[in-house]
Amino acid sequence: MERTRRWRAHGWLVAVPVLTGAAGGAAPLAADLLLCAAALVTAGLLWRAGGRLSGGLRGWRLLSLAVLLGLGTSLLARLLPDPRPEGVFDAAGQLVQLPAALLALVAVLTLLSPGRLRRGGARLATETALFFCASLVLAQVLVVGPAMRTQTLEGADRIVLEVACLVTASVLSAVLLLIAASPGPRRCAGALLLLAAATWATTHGLAIAGEELHLSVLDGAAPAGELVGLLLVCLAAVRDPGAHAEAPPTRTSARLNVVGQLLPHLVTVAAGVAYLGAPLLGADPSPAATIALLACLSLTAVHRATAARVEHRIAARLRRREAYFRSLVRSSSDAVLILDGDLRISWAAPAVEPAAGPGLRGRLLPHVVHPEDAAEVTAWLTGEGADGDVIGLRCFRLADRTGAWRVFEAGVSDLRADADVAALVLACRDVTARLDREHELRSLAFVDPLTGLPNRAAQRLALAGLLAGADDAPTDAALLLVELHGLREALENAGSEVVETTLTEVARRLRATVRGEDQVARVGTELFSVLAHGTGDEHDRLADRCLAVIEEPIATDAGIVDLSGAVGLVSLEPGLTEGEAVDRAELAVVDARSAGSGSVRRYRAELSAARDRREQLREDLVGARERGELALAWQPIVALDDQRVTGVEALLRWQHPLYGEVPPEEFLPVAERAGLVVDLQRWVLREATAAALTLPRGGGVLKLAVNVSAAHLAAGTLVGDVTTALRDSGLPPERLVVEIAESTLEVEALADDVAALRLMGVRLALDDFGSGRSSLPALGRLPVDIIKLDRSLLSRVDRDPYSRAVCQAVVTLAATLGVDVVAEGVETTSQLTVLRSLGCGYAQGFLLSRPVGLAGLVQLLESDTGRLWPGLTGRVGAS
Repeated sequence: MERTRRWRAHGWLVAVPVLTGAAGGAAPLAADLLLCAAALVTAGLLWRAGGRLSGGLRGWRLLSLAVLLGLGTSLLARLLPDPRPEGVFDAAGQLVQLPAALLALVAVLTLLSPGRLRRGGARLATETALFFCASLVLAQVLVVGPAMRTQTLEGADRIVLEVACLVTASVLSAVLLLIAASPGPRRCAGALLLLAAATWATTHGLAIAGEELHLSVLDGAAPAGELVGLLLVCLAAVRDPGAHAEAPPTRTSARLNVVGQLLPHLVTVAAGVAYLGAPLLGADPSPAATIALLACLSLTAVHRATAARVEHRIAARLRRREAYFRSLVRSSSDAVLILDGDLRISWAAPAVEPAAGPGLRGRLLPHVVHPEDAAEVTAWLTGEGADGDVIGLRCFRLADRTGAWRVFEAGVSDLRADADVAALVLACRDVTARLDREHELRSLAFVDPLTGLPNRAAQRLALAGLLAGADDAPTDAALLLVELHGLREALENAGSEVVETTLTEVARRLRATVRGEDQVARVGTELFSVLAHGTGDEHDRLADRCLAVIEEPIATDAGIVDLSGAVGLVSLEPGLTEGEAVDRAELAVVDARSAGSGSVRRYRAELSAARDRREQLREDLVGARERGELALAWQPIVALDDQRVTGVEALLRWQHPLYGEVPPEEFLPVAERAGLVVDLQRWVLREATAAALTLPRGGGVLKLAVNVSAAHLAAGTLVGDVTTALRDSGLPPERLVVEIAESTLEVEALADDVAALRLMGVRLALDDFGSGRSSLPALGRLPVDIIKLDRSLLSRVDRDPYSRAVCQAVVTLAATLGVDVVAEGVETTSQLTVLRSLGCGYAQGFLLSRPVGLAGLVQLLESDTGRLWPGLTGRVGAS
């Protein structure tokens, strides 16, 4: 009776239904406490794993409750009376464990994914049923048989024992089903759970058999088996990634899949051996064992038929897929090579197979590529390269069907860890044609396609190579920039083909002019360069020869083309960089262009200083108004009949903190190139109109003249800016005169802006008339109120009859049109006398008054009631 109590004492440690009873033998109290603690830890870990994976009361959490339920029922079993004598089957001890066992069975089933169960189909159901029946056979032969030999179990005792065997087989089958129906990453957890179930089932079964057969050695093995089972359950819960985990197949998952398919058959074989070996041990198998074995044989036949049907479908599907993918690979422009672990070619696309001789299959890839590429390919595919990984793109050469070497660019996919492939897959693309085109493009990158001369990139490379020596190394080289003049006219008159012919002829002439070691390059549309060698004045003589051959007439299909040019020359001094040399040559050619066609100019330090000054002015002009550096100067306009000031012209002045007063003719072009001139003139309009109201009127209404540039007209904001300035200042529109330069007559929006300004009452003056291509008919089309004669036209009016006649014509035409005439830049009394005799109405210039500040202008207007004439007492100068 003490032995039976000890066996029942171990029953509460059952955590899964495979252990529905106790393991026999006397166990020390310390072992009981250790197993109890292990069961509690297992329950807690299973509950946490269930929350991590799915949540809710299912799966591992349900299995955790089964462990706790088994613990409670085991404690309850210890309280039950034990009237049975030693060696009698304890049905009550087994019965109290069944609820925990059934709950564990449900828990395992909830770990399964219904979708994967459906995909398993009849084959999976057959394998599970086969495993279940084989497990029943083993239970009948190894557990029920020994129990029946020592005692007759009838009624409730027999039912309890049979139900325990059924539940144990069900749990084992459910765990096997979990392995077979789970994705690859979950099979490892299923295998651990199956080992735990098998360990507990074996421990439980041997415990029952040992109790009946009096095998005392099992007393110590049972607690160890239960502890191992608990540990395996914990590992399974930790390794479980979830029912929906997906990952590429691995060798381990593939092997577990094979084991899951073979295990039902292995257990069936074991069941058959156990059934046939039972009579040899003096025991007859029970009828239930016989029925279960017959069911195993039947299910084996059904499984074979089901497997054959599934294999036929899979084989057909694989044949179709293989044919499909083979067709894709054959028709793809990329070739595929498959290598084994030794870099031996196991499959090659037809695109890389040679027409004759041995094929590529079975040969090592380093042996079939170009010998110069073999070492690099081997290092790349074995991971011995610089990066240490089999990644990236590499190029190697393979012989084509004609035996010629072609270049392939290959990318590798390392699938050696994939159990289904276990190879290196190279996707190769034939890049021979692309590399040939790239070679051609590289050559074109340094050659001008029209003239065949080196281009700008080649010229810079040659220049950098020449200057790459020591800083103190002497050099006799110079860089000449030759700018062509007249190509645009040829393009407008004869077309692009004639221009191309002209450029080709110029290139030929220049190349024939220089020496053999000199380099001629085309570095721009109208720009050639010569990298010349020589001493003394040889460079200057070469520049003159280049200009001479350019100016020779060029015969084309459209007639003779006449060109001229300008040459900038810079000596290549020691320590000069390539960028500095080109920069100096460009400054020199700009200087030569300013001097006129046919000019040669050497680089001078003053050119860089002037350029630097312009750059500094451009930078400093931004924010000059906010810093208070801008101011207005006022130049009076005098009526020649009564010698009184009738108007003033507002002029912009800039007091630079470094350069002092900067002339307007210097900083206004800089402002126009920097896009600041419109903002500056808008400021002048606003300040001048506001200041005009504070001026004394003297004997009449004082007019205010403000200059407007072509950029301001082109911006389309002139009318709005004038309107804003007049509104903010309160100046009457009829007192404002907007001066438009003669060069702005070609601006498209000029007529609309003039009409709008005249409707407002603003007067319009045509400034700098006579400085350029003056058009007298334009005066009739443009409704101006004032014509301002330029100082270049007046400079010789007192001694040149032609200039005097032109001025007379303009004054007469203006009188006919009702337009006033103002003479600008009057500097001598003889000029003033001639202008009065011609009938010119107004004048301004240094003879009358220099531009003055606002305070000086007020003083001038207040003295002698605004009269201003040379020689008058009280006349003020500049202030």
